[in-house]
Amino acid sequence: MNGSSGRCAATIRRRHDYAPRMHRPSYPMNEGLTNTPAPPRPNRNLAQLFRSRLAHIFAGTLLAGLVSRLLVLVMTIIMARQLSPDGYGVFTFATGTAMLIAQLAGMGWPALMSRLIPVFRIQQNWSALRALIRWGDAVVLMGSVAAFLIVLAAIFTPGFDQSLQAGLVLTLILIFPASLMVSRRAQLAGARRPAIGIIFAEALPAAAVILVALIGGLASALPAVATFGLAATVSAVLSTYVFRLAVPRETWQARPQGEPRAWMARALPLLLGNSSQQVMHRMDVVMLGPLSSLLEVGYFGAAFRLTYLMTFPQVVLMQVMTPLLSESIAARDEPAMWRHFRMAVIFSLVTVTPVSLLLGVCSEPIVTLIFGHDFLPSAAPLKVLAISQAFAALTIPCAGLLIAAGRGAIFGLINLVAVLANIGLNFVLIPPLGIMGAALASMGAVTLMFVWQASTIWHNKKSIMAGATLYAAAAVAKNTSATP
Repeated sequence: MNGSSGRCAATIRRRHDYAPRMHRPSYPMNEGLTNTPAPPRPNRNLAQLFRSRLAHIFAGTLLAGLVSRLLVLVMTIIMARQLSPDGYGVFTFATGTAMLIAQLAGMGWPALMSRLIPVFRIQQNWSALRALIRWGDAVVLMGSVAAFLIVLAAIFTPGFDQSLQAGLVLTLILIFPASLMVSRRAQLAGARRPAIGIIFAEALPAAAVILVALIGGLASALPAVATFGLAATVSAVLSTYVFRLAVPRETWQARPQGEPRAWMARALPLLLGNSSQQVMHRMDVVMLGPLSSLLEVGYFGAAFRLTYLMTFPQVVLMQVMTPLLSESIAARDEPAMWRHFRMAVIFSLVTVTPVSLLLGVCSEPIVTLIFGHDFLPSAAPLKVLAISQAFAALTIPCAGLLIAAGRGAIFGLINLVAVLANIGLNFVLIPPLGIMGAALASMGAVTLMFVWQASTIWHNKKSIMAGATLYAAAAVAKNTSATP
């Protein structure tokens, strides 16, 4: 009996000694006991991880997201009541266009960094991590400069609509701080500081506008946009400082060494892929201006802001879950990957369905109560946008899995087609239907995106982990060969 126990203890010691360093158990091994318990299963460790570290990160991020979106909703209500539909339309057009440019200026690098930062941290590849950050910042800066020059040229184009010119002039104020703010938010999410990124990117600018509006009032869109831009600049500076503290100091001491061409090839599909929801919603606002009027931009913006809270739980969840999906794939733990995905889908269904039903059934009294009778035309598109946002919530976990599994090409194709469909439907539906046309175009594009993403995951469920493992192995091989 004692011999058998000794052999078991020796076997356990051998397994422990030859286990990969990143997977070694954290519990102490008491080699003096013959009845040493067997190491816990990996699934049990992951479950404990979810209940402890993940639960704390998610709770903090969820709270930050809730506070931030409530502040944005309060800002919307105050702006709508103080500026009227026309003035609020100008404010919505300027901020919406600037945020659309910010999503596109990074060329997909913010989304890429949020996924590669945790991978390089696990690998302790500090040279690649520093190179990734340096190239990401450079791409965001160059994209912002190009966008600024394009908007400036459009403003001075002869015969350009004067009302749109006013909106674009205000957009110029926001391009650089908004682009840097979007990039830093993604980097903080990759560094496991998603709550701080949300507070800086959403809560701080909204709180600043609310404070100025309550103290001195806002007579036009200009002071509102100026306040928003100043707060966004402060947010970008603070985010930069916090991110430098969140990244291991070995990163800043390492020599930058990476694969910028390979990263760019992976980032480009994410340009429209990861930002597709924001691109489509902001594209509706941008296209409503020239195809209809800034007054209808105000109506549509008010309706959309009421649905803004619908997808925040899913967005917050995936900011925590996507790095964990990447870690599960790096560890080749397929059960953990599918478990995280199922939890995200169930969470999305439970959180979005009741709100969608409420907004669809009670749209008119809700709009009248919150914004006043002047915004009653927002009630009709609100019904459609409530359905659209329900499908949008389900695309978020699907997108997280496809990206983490290295299926960026098909993911980018799906979202590119959806965005192009949204643009085409806007051209067809907005001139005859106005804001209802924009809402219907959004719903059609989002529905197409969800059906295509879900069918792709379903038809490739047996091979998705194998493809992800090969992709991760290739990435590790490239980074290893590039390291001096």
